[in-house]
Amino acid sequence: MKHELITILFTLLFFLQLPFAYGVGNPVTPNQFKKGTVSGRIEAAIAHAVKSGINSAEIPRVDEVSGKTEWLIERAIVVPSDFTLNLNNCLIRLAPGTKDNIITNSGARTNPLSGNQNIQIIGTGNVVLSGGLEAHFDPPGDKSGYRTIGILLYDTKHFTIEGFKMEETQAWAISVENGCAFGRIANIDFCNTNKYPNQDGVDVRKGCHDIVIENITGITGDDVVALTGLRISDSSKIGNCMQVGGDGMTGNDDIYNITVNNIKAKCVGGYAMVRLLNQDGIKLYNINVSNIFDTSIDGEVFPTAKRNRHSAAIRIGEEIYWTIRPNVLGETFNIFVDNVVSRAEVTVLVNGTLKNSVLKNIVGWGGNSQLVKFGNAPVESVSVDAKQL
Repeated sequence: MKHELITILFTLLFFLQLPFAYGVGNPVTPNQFKKGTVSGRIEAAIAHAVKSGINSAEIPRVDEVSGKTEWLIERAIVVPSDFTLNLNNCLIRLAPGTKDNIITNSGARTNPLSGNQNIQIIGTGNVVLSGGLEAHFDPPGDKSGYRTIGILLYDTKHFTIEGFKMEETQAWAISVENGCAFGRIANIDFCNTNKYPNQDGVDVRKGCHDIVIENITGITGDDVVALTGLRISDSSKIGNCMQVGGDGMTGNDDIYNITVNNIKAKCVGGYAMVRLLNQDGIKLYNINVSNIFDTSIDGEVFPTAKRNRHSAAIRIGEEIYWTIRPNVLGETFNIFVDNVVSRAEVTVLVNGTLKNSVLKNIVGWGGNSQLVKFGNAPVESVSVDAKQL
């Protein structure tokens, strides 16, 4: 009997220790895997975490194999469903010449493409994701396709991207597309200096809905936040498309129920802080944009853009960028913009159709600026409250 009790006690102690051995106390990390490339070791950690049912892995500050505080990856970190990737005070950088995303979801790499769910990418402390020290693509920037994007999610439901800095990404820093929904992108600091073309901050593409983007700071090369619904009529002409799922028609290409809040940043490419654009029959609606603060200073010049201020803080619609047909009245509606402070040439530029919308607490400063400007496209039931300081 005594022997049986001892056996039971040791068994209980073993199972009680499991969370500390493999869970929060001692998380699965690439440092547990000594052989292979950096990317191979990260993949081994993720695979082990999935197989063991822990479903989370951590990239810590130090790579114990190289002894460096830098993780040089040779290919994208691919995150599966129901998984948390914890980034702990680490620097992750694309290795020289690597032509790939920094992080993407597993469904974006299957053939055919597939969706994912419950993906968390969480930074703690001083976390930096770097696109590299030089251009990896020829030509540099977005013309080389979706692998120029830093973090790319395709058709992912219930996701979180939060808590780190992104610097000198090869093109857009973060893009979610073709079915991404019920997500949060928050507490991201950008350091993109327009070194490469089209260094956007956060892009939400067609077919996405119910997403919160908030607490965004820093510097971007192009738009800080952009909601862009565009598509092409012939999928054979996609080429180096910036959407892994293509720009072709799907069952639901509309963008809706998006909140953009607390943006304190500047775009040194001189374009827009928040851009809303839909063409080709895609609808854009139920969009709440609030607390947008232009951090550029009076007299500042953006040399690469050859201008001394943003062209617009908020830019709604365009007369160009359509392939099938331009936007028509009733396809951009329920757009609510509140509390925008900027020294842009135009604080809010409405260059497309707009219906049933409110533009309030629009404040321009710095002189020689226009508060709200409407183009030639029809608008209906748009309320405006703006003032110049």
